[in-house]
Amino acid sequence: MNEKVSVVTYDNPYTFYKINEIRNYQNSMHVCATTSLKVGLRNLKVFSNLITMREVIQKFYEGWNDIDVRFHQYAVLSDILRSYQGANSEVLLSFKRNKLNLLITMRNLSEIFLTPESIFPYCQTEEEKLFCCIWNEMQPVFEPYLKVANNNLQSEDLTKQILSQFGFGQSNSSIVLHGFYFITPVQHYVFSKWKKHGIHLVFLNMYDGEKPSLFGFLEENFSAANGWINRERWTVTNDKGDFAAKQIANVLEGENYEPLQSKMEEVPYNYVIDFVQNIKKDTVYISPNEEELNTRLRDFYPKAYINERHFLSYPIGQYLLHLHSIWKEETEEYVVTERIMRECFASGWLQNEQGNAKDLTHQLDKILPYFSDCHTDKEWYERMNKLMLSKQAVSNTLKNFRIAKSDHFKAVRVSPGLRFSFFSVSMKDLKRIRSHFKKLFLHARELFDIKKKRVKIKQHFNKIQDLLDEAQLYRESLSNEESILINQLKEALANPIEDQSNFHISDLADAIIMFLKKGLEKNDLDLDDENPVPHDLKIKRFEVLDGFIYGKDFPDLHLCGMDERHFPVTSAPMPWPITKELLSRLDYPATNMYLFREKHRLSFSKYLFYLLLNYKGKITFSWIRNFNDEENLDKSIYIELLGLNPLPDNIENKYEYEPASISEENIEEAMLKLEALPREEYVEMQLCPRRFYYSTVSDYFSSYSSLFHMQFLIGNLVKIYGAVGRGKEEIVDLLHNLFPFLSNIRLRTIVDSNMNENLLQSTLRFGLQKHLKFDEIEYPVSSMYFHFLTHRGAFESEQWKSSFDLMSRGRLKRREVLSRVLNGKLPLLEATPSVFCKLCPHSSYCEDAYYPVDLKGKGFDDRDETRTGTAL
Repeated sequence: MNEKVSVVTYDNPYTFYKINEIRNYQNSMHVCATTSLKVGLRNLKVFSNLITMREVIQKFYEGWNDIDVRFHQYAVLSDILRSYQGANSEVLLSFKRNKLNLLITMRNLSEIFLTPESIFPYCQTEEEKLFCCIWNEMQPVFEPYLKVANNNLQSEDLTKQILSQFGFGQSNSSIVLHGFYFITPVQHYVFSKWKKHGIHLVFLNMYDGEKPSLFGFLEENFSAANGWINRERWTVTNDKGDFAAKQIANVLEGENYEPLQSKMEEVPYNYVIDFVQNIKKDTVYISPNEEELNTRLRDFYPKAYINERHFLSYPIGQYLLHLHSIWKEETEEYVVTERIMRECFASGWLQNEQGNAKDLTHQLDKILPYFSDCHTDKEWYERMNKLMLSKQAVSNTLKNFRIAKSDHFKAVRVSPGLRFSFFSVSMKDLKRIRSHFKKLFLHARELFDIKKKRVKIKQHFNKIQDLLDEAQLYRESLSNEESILINQLKEALANPIEDQSNFHISDLADAIIMFLKKGLEKNDLDLDDENPVPHDLKIKRFEVLDGFIYGKDFPDLHLCGMDERHFPVTSAPMPWPITKELLSRLDYPATNMYLFREKHRLSFSKYLFYLLLNYKGKITFSWIRNFNDEENLDKSIYIELLGLNPLPDNIENKYEYEPASISEENIEEAMLKLEALPREEYVEMQLCPRRFYYSTVSDYFSSYSSLFHMQFLIGNLVKIYGAVGRGKEEIVDLLHNLFPFLSNIRLRTIVDSNMNENLLQSTLRFGLQKHLKFDEIEYPVSSMYFHFLTHRGAFESEQWKSSFDLMSRGRLKRREVLSRVLNGKLPLLEATPSVFCKLCPHSSYCEDAYYPVDLKGKGFDDRDETRTGTAL
């Protein structure tokens, strides 16, 4: 009899601890596979010595899993790959693009004390051979930590000394290993060493021998072939309970199915928003697709994620991430995209003596189209100077009329170029934005000095710390969470690995980015959460189910994202670029666990589902029919087997706002203020009250930023220039100076399509020779072309014509429109979506707007015979 290993099984999670064969080990060191299992068992108050495998590994592999150690290893690996010679260029490039996976595999194989020399004879592919060569160069970096771990594991005295810190040997010399329904390579190696040192290992697990379809994989998991003990020598206990799990097990075994009598229900959601709106605070959410669902949920409930300690969840993390993304080694340039520029501004960490760039995010959004073809810092600087010169030219007209800066209604009429979003931003704000451009690139240059390509980790960390200190000087206050985060980051930066080696700045940048994304915390198969909180709203990974069936409290469980694509889980992680064939040839006990995991990947999903159905509390299953790019997703086959009746789709909309009320006392006051507006505002109000609200109430006036709209505005300029006698080439030159972000081909196309003689004569006669008046300012009718992109006679639509009729109607008619608007939904006025949404400057963010796909086939113009929606 093998006295060093025992396997004890139970089939009832609510009474197993009362069985004599298990009570004998109540005071033993009790190692739980996951933290969730430890928490569940702790609620029973039966086992006195509960710890997790995570805690055990940290003790035996001292320092090996520290984040600063992994950061250093990642930087060293990057440096090796940079200078590596003599390899297939395509293979080497794939290694560079997958450095994190490469490092994880090296670490996983090293911590079970395999070496490149031991694996290389079994390598057959070019990728495997190159992997071993690069791994060999990483050995000196791994060696100090592995030497400590090896001493701890090889020495019986050291092993028992470390285990004694967890209570081993004080009252019982056995170690219970609970919930290891699969064993990772490093766990297998550690357990094997304990066994070799004469420690009695007791594997404790849920099991029902009558259900081989569900539990057959466990017989292989704990078998003698894997170093443990065969099924016939197990201690199998029975205490049958009446659970829904038993009935599902019967179905999987091909036995008769009986209708479930349980607290379970299923809810289908059409879209993510439907699921989000139905979130309940006292329910525990679990999903096989928790990563994607948490990303969506975070946008709606950011406070639920404040304890994640994920740097990228906070502005400072985003700012540092983007700073380290700006330097492009391939071209040796500082490159910024529109997205990076905007997120740096919005972070709140880009600031100088003129203020915080966050306050200028709205103005930045307006000018970004002007920089659509800019990439390098030089291009951004030059384009900003160009914009300021063009802005000055557009605004010169205002000086002739002596219009005050605050009188925006007059300004936009005498200078219609302000309808271009980038020309609508004041010169003062442009100067402030330019100063923040300079500050951003200064930070990038300070972190990445082109002249000094290699730097020590400590030196680079000091630069980041100086940057944080400087940025905090200008910040008035930080949230409590961000203050904690900054202190944590500074603490991490203050204690890097004491390595005097120089690293290429690009490699350090890459390592910093991975550090901020917490990618360096990933390991072989980390199914464990360090500090799980039952009711923190965050959706938990499916594997935490192993602990919920224990204990005395049973909160409602909601298994979400249970669609046919995400459950059961059909993939298992493998050590890239090592192939299954190599692992089979190697036939190393610890690495055989990779093959076991890949072979039984579906069994794990079935097993966890079985554990779930033992739960005594209420269980809800749900799935989202339309998720990402997939439509009409059905529920998982396992939910289908339950035969539940789906609840009706009666999700109420929690995001409907209550309309504000306006008293009769101030209606007349509001009417008088609205009556003082230019008559064009009534046209906009009649077309769509919501458009009027966005243009005139929430902003000074409407301006256009999309390329689609700007082509019409530029076309209006072409017609005006042509009507006053400018030649085609002269107009092209003028436009190229005003709009340098547009190609010469596009500008010529716009000019050619707007230089028709009839169009020019019409513009001269109706646009330039006729005038409108607002207060004492007189301006040409063509100003309206920039307000509405086209002229009043462009469409035969009754809605269009009746709106423009307000230009000539009397005060009574206009008051009718005002009264209707004021009695509508406030504060956000009601939208009246139509085909004219296509010409609205706010269509990109108005939730009621018709999009091009909605307008398809309707015909944008009544005279559009092709019904393509393109005629103007």
